[in-house]
Amino acid sequence: MTNGSAGEERRVWAHPLLQWSNLERVKARLPDSAPAAPQGAGEIRFSNVGREFYAWWLTARSDRPMPSAEDVDPRALVELLPYLRYLSWEDDERLVFRIYGSALVEAGGIDLTGYDVFNPFDPVERAMDQARMRLLHTQPCGLVMIRDIPDRTGRIYPCEFLTLPIAAGADGKNRIIGTIMPAAKMAEWNVDVILDRTLTLKQTAFLDIGFGVPED
Repeated sequence: MTNGSAGEERRVWAHPLLQWSNLERVKARLPDSAPAAPQGAGEIRFSNVGREFYAWWLTARSDRPMPSAEDVDPRALVELLPYLRYLSWEDDERLVFRIYGSALVEAGGIDLTGYDVFNPFDPVERAMDQARMRLLHTQPCGLVMIRDIPDRTGRIYPCEFLTLPIAAGADGKNRIIGTIMPAAKMAEWNVDVILDRTLTLKQTAFLDIGFGVPED
């Protein structure tokens, strides 16, 4: 898997989506009664986009363990959609991107819609990732990971991957939904990143959504 030169060929409309000043103002469209999202998990502090997404998820699930596929309403998520990834379990081994946000496409230079999320480069890492993601429904719980994404110069950018479960829809397929954001402040996500290798996992924490979290 390779990606294009995002830093050189970014389309004009994408610049505001990737400027830090705008990322700090993004809001989910929620009622005044919406529950507040946690500020973070363990030593990991959530981005503004991550907190707004988490608040949407808490609102959408109401008094259930998790929202259903029918609760994923683009009208509430319209400002978050550019940073969103939405995936479905197609079978026991494959978790496939169904939505991959436009800002993520522009930032990374590749549209991952239709791809299996699991690591194709390292069988051990692939098995570990599959086990983590299955726990989101069997526990149930959420997950936040900080992974290092490299650019073509060798510089490393830590990124926040925040992920929460969605119950199956009419097709019977469980889903997960989440955001990707830089984990360190930068003026603009304007780098030529590389996604054709294992992304180093630096930190991870399961999120207690009312059912505890898995043991280490």
